[in-house]
Amino acid sequence: MSDIREGRNAGVCSLGVLEGSSVMCMTQAAYETLSAEKKQAALDRARQVFLETGADDVLLNIEQLLAWMQANN
Repeated sequence: MSDIREGRNAGVCSLGVLEGSSVMCMTQAAYETLSAEKKQAALDRARQVFLETGADDVLLNIEQLLAWMQANN
């Protein structure tokens, strides 16, 4: 979460990215074995951590970055 805080301290927009983040505390293989309900719960918990740390927004994955940038220009 230091990267979010560092971005905020530098005055730049800071985004959390859920998939592949250390905040999820699990490997991709472990994530893929979860039920849809448990996946959503893990994503919701990680999203909350990013937001509480000061992220301006949270993306599911890096593939969403371009659309986010276009929508937030």
